[in-house]
Amino acid sequence: MNYQTPCMTEIGELSNQETMESWVREVLEPDQLTATKMRYGRRKLSRGTLLLLWALRGYVVFMVWIIALAVWTALHPAG
Repeated sequence: MNYQTPCMTEIGELSNQETMESWVREVLEPDQLTATKMRYGRRKLSRGTLLLLWALRGYVVFMVWIIALAVWTALHPAG
């Protein structure tokens, strides 16, 4: 049996890039296309925000270590 996906039966053989791009433009909503979205650069963060982000990173690493230690002690009981 010859099974074809719906996109191949609607537009024929997807042999060239232009056909695929036109199909994508037809299927997606206008606001879903990346070409229409506005691009914003990186925002300059204040020292307080950077300090907060690094503190959160440290907290996450510390909590991962605590959880790993708890799992280790649960799997290897003393005695």
